Amino acid sequence: MADPKSILVNIHSIANIEDVITTLQQLDNKLVELGLHQFMLFNQSYQIVTHLIQQRVNDDYFKNPIFIEKFIVNFASYYFKAVNNAMDGNELSPPWSKLNDYAKIKSAPVFISLMLGANVHINNDLPRVLKEMMQDESMRNLFSDILKIDRILMKSGRQIIDLFEENNKFLDFLKRRLIFTYYRPAMYTILHWRVQAWRHYGMLKRDDRVSASITKRSLKIANRLLFIARFLGKNNHN
Repeated sequence: MADPKSILVNIHSIANIEDVITTLQQLDNKLVELGLHQFMLFNQSYQIVTHLIQQRVNDDYFKNPIFIEKFIVNFASYYFKAVNNAMDGNELSPPWSKLNDYAKIKSAPVFISLMLGANVHINNDLPRVLKEMMQDESMRNLFSDILKIDRILMKSGRQIIDLFEENNKFLDFLKRRLIFTYYRPAMYTILHWRVQAWRHYGMLKRDDRVSASITKRSLKIANRLLFIARFLGKNNHN
């Protein structure tokens, strides 16, 4: 196994969307090498979504592509910090540590790892990123561009489900035969989380003490997802 310190993400060198995509691609092999499979599906899904955003930036889809690029770089840094801690053997923040709890569950549904990553990145990280980037009065006019990312995210679902297979026979049947039933609830859940992140950003902007409750909510959702993973994993294992 390689020395983790030799393969950590150099977050300060990431300056644009292309750098984010390249880093995500490089992480695929690093995560496998270090046995951090619990991050794999989220990492690959992150690539798909970010690549779609990059395409739309190039198509002049956004009113302020410069802001969108800075937003994507800043947002991704939260994930890269978590991955660095995992690769370096450091303690993860409580919400991100739930992915390690997931890795201990036998026969856990694969999609739960994606939902756990999405939960912490959206429910816990996104309000903080929004607070950092929406400080200026002029930033208030950029709300529509952030909403456009939500539309891109919803369109990414079909590509994401092609990334993996489920061990659970019932879930695999839904995935292969009833695709709409399988991925739409997950994508709408993620969209709901993003709406809630905006609300929590507003609360956080007014009072920093809200930060603790934001983390608490993310942990509560993660624990529910882990309960589902254990339940389905146990039934599948039996």
